[in-house]
Amino acid sequence: MANYSKEAERQSKAIQSILDGQEPEKRIIVGYQGDKIKLTETEKEERKVSAERADALKDARMPWFCSKCDKIMKHRLDDKVWYLYGHCFDCQIKIENKMRINGTYDKWAEKKVIANKLAWIKDQKQSIEEFKTQKAPEFLNQVRPDGYSVDRDTWKINTEVLFKQADEALEHLQKLEDSLK
Repeated sequence: MANYSKEAERQSKAIQSILDGQEPEKRIIVGYQGDKIKLTETEKEERKVSAERADALKDARMPWFCSKCDKIMKHRLDDKVWYLYGHCFDCQIKIENKMRINGTYDKWAEKKVIANKLAWIKDQKQSIEEFKTQKAPEFLNQVRPDGYSVDRDTWKINTEVLFKQADEALEHLQKLEDSLK
């Protein structure tokens, strides 16, 4: 009896009693004791951190139901739209339809495109700034058979030329950003 347990035996008896037309034994299970438990300071701190983490993750998780229409959000498109706008795909279609009727959809769509372009430019500028702060690449090669010694291989780069090209790229990106604003 590899998987024998009292709980499995109790469940088997309950199922058998249901099949026989009898009522299974009633059970009440209580797991939360609340403030009755004396907690140490570290346990209190751990519970506080756990509660903060749960609150932070609550906003990141998609709910089961739409906040506007109470429809079940179970489709892939609902996932995407909820993370972007905070409601289901059907609600977004209704909103965009109202904007098309009002004539404001084209302006809204253009603002979204410009916002995406500005986000891309900001990302590119940040990556160039990070590139400028990098040091020359350095590699450690184990070429001797003793297994302990390594040779250090440092690449020589012309930092003046790279910084000049990075500054030119930053200027170009700034012009693009100014033209979009």
